[in-house]
Amino acid sequence: MVSRTEVDQAKLQDLLALMTYMPPNIRRDTRRELRTVGDDVIAKQREILSGPLPKGVRKSGQAMVLGAGSKGKFRLIKKNTYADADVKNGGRSSGMREGIKAGLRTRILTGARSLGIDIKTTGPRAGKFNQAKFWNGPRFRHPVFGNKKTYVYQSGQGYFFGPARAGYDDMAKRAGEILERNLKGR
Repeated sequence: MVSRTEVDQAKLQDLLALMTYMPPNIRRDTRRELRTVGDDVIAKQREILSGPLPKGVRKSGQAMVLGAGSKGKFRLIKKNTYADADVKNGGRSSGMREGIKAGLRTRILTGARSLGIDIKTTGPRAGKFNQAKFWNGPRFRHPVFGNKKTYVYQSGQGYFFGPARAGYDDMAKRAGEILERNLKGR
């Protein structure tokens, strides 16, 4: 998952593009300093992840909804409906939230194709899947502690985009200040 700043994007991209003309030691120090602009956002994301676990989820039935089928024809589709449920064995953990918290990073992009500042999570992996994406959704289904014979539904916890969107303005402002100060020669 990646969240890109959108406030005054053109000016920020121009400043990031000018980093290529800085001496290597100043460029290195600037990148190091820019990696701190997302610290407040990451702290808020970690605070949400450290909070209480969400309630459980159970499949409560199915509903028929009108949906688009192949060849542009509409048809009735069965969709699952979900309800809140109590967690049966709370307190057990696979360490997924701790892994997500450890994987949160601020990334500086100054390449030819993309310029920007990203908040990213590498998160814990389950095979080829990043579990941080599952946890950010409203619900997901998974095997119980790796037992592929028993699957359960679980509520996710929207930890990523709320703090990232709330921190856009502050991140862009701080990044602009850092870049302007370092481009002027400190």
